[in-house]
Amino acid sequence: MTEGADLRGARILVLEDDYYLACDLQNALERAGATVLGPFAAEADARHALDAGRPDCAFLDVNLGAGISFCFPDTLAERAIPFAFVTGYDREVIPDAFATVERLEKPVEAARVQVAAARLLRSG
Repeated sequence: MTEGADLRGARILVLEDDYYLACDLQNALERAGATVLGPFAAEADARHALDAGRPDCAFLDVNLGAGISFCFPDTLAERAIPFAFVTGYDREVIPDAFATVERLEKPVEAARVQVAAARLLRSG
């Protein structure tokens, strides 16, 4: 079932505007047994899903086409929902408030996503 972790029963939100990467993230998480909320290409859609039900954790891109934004990560942090960034940007782009948040560099391997998700679930 899984290359990297057992995620059965986990609800994981994915916010990523690159179609192929979003599909790769979704497939990796679902192969490990997770239910994926999304993937969403727009923050507004992810917010609707967040308001409809709390995910156990999330994977987020920091640039959804309109420039770098940390509004959604702020919301997740306020709600104590663990998350990781999936980005091609260097760590220097990440604000100090999120210095301890894991950053997976694009492109990311399926097993690495699964292991990161398991870590997030343990931290939440």
